[in-house]
Amino acid sequence: MQKNLIALAVAGLAALPAFAQSNVTIYGLVDMGYKWSGDNIDDRVGSRSALDSGMSAGSRLGFKGTEDLGNGMKAGFVLEQGFNLDTGTLGQGGRVFGRQSFVSLGGGFGTVALGRQYPAGYLLTATVDPFGSGTAGQYNSVYLTEYRWDNAVTYVSPTWSGFSVSAAFTQNVDGDESPDNRGEGDVGDIRAWSVVPQYVNGPLFAGIHLQEMRAKSTGLYDGETVRVYDVAGTYDFGVVKLAASYGLRRASAADFSPDSAAIKGKDSKQWFVGVTVPVSAAGTVRASYVERTTEVVAGGADAEVGQWALGYEHALSKRTALYAVYADIDNNRAAKDSGLYASIGDAMAGGVAGGDGYQRGVNLGLRHSF
Repeated sequence: MQKNLIALAVAGLAALPAFAQSNVTIYGLVDMGYKWSGDNIDDRVGSRSALDSGMSAGSRLGFKGTEDLGNGMKAGFVLEQGFNLDTGTLGQGGRVFGRQSFVSLGGGFGTVALGRQYPAGYLLTATVDPFGSGTAGQYNSVYLTEYRWDNAVTYVSPTWSGFSVSAAFTQNVDGDESPDNRGEGDVGDIRAWSVVPQYVNGPLFAGIHLQEMRAKSTGLYDGETVRVYDVAGTYDFGVVKLAASYGLRRASAADFSPDSAAIKGKDSKQWFVGVTVPVSAAGTVRASYVERTTEVVAGGADAEVGQWALGYEHALSKRTALYAVYADIDNNRAAKDSGLYASIGDAMAGGVAGGDGYQRGVNLGLRHSF
């Protein structure tokens, strides 16, 4: 009898941690298809035909969980890795959880998260883009933006009558913080913040983005800043959804963002317009035009870049879709000569300059989420 009681007690103690465990979900997305790239900036480079991964949306495997702490409080986490389906290698430079990795705490005050995350500004413009920051048609092959920040503290407020605020702050957007947060080399620690107030009311979505990045390096960009201003929104008429964004980037010396191709540029003006048209219960047509003008640090004419894109997506189910996209970029001579040109990217390549100098692209692919 005593032995049975001891066995029951041990079994009960072993089971106790289960009550404190998070509810964990495994999720992912696999995206693969045919990509043709042509009209390279360098006339000596021919066209490219390949089977590529992550054209519409980066292929990924993720783990997320939540724990109810009581009194309306919840703890959570996200660990998400990107990978190349065509080769089986990791994305984001080989990081184990390069897409996202953070822990969060939420309640009536909103949600605070700590780790590698998307800044508020990117979430705004990527939501507005008809192509969702994916395929050859994505806006950010031309439109300069920041993608992910390391060491980030983010906040998302509750919604009050359609209004909400999201914000992010980091002591270094790329890599670990250095001693004294001063960095090393030309661009060391980059301290940054980003704030987006936004409003949703039925078919209307609109937001304003304010951002500042300050280089803390003892090198070339010591104390220099890049300030970003974006206004973006959509309106869904049912038969067509309109989208637009207008942005300014103001650099005190040169644009040093590790996510942009504007390292030889200073101030930039950029904008895009787009439409999303449901043509059947399963089919959607998307189109957009994106343009950017960047002042060249070395002087001379401004670098001017434009891109138009047209695509079709057909849902086979809630989780599986076929897609076809064509995009074409026009770089002026100043953009080509200064290195401030844009090239066709995709969701895996990271957008800006992600297409190895190619100015035309075709994507034909299959995407499945789980």
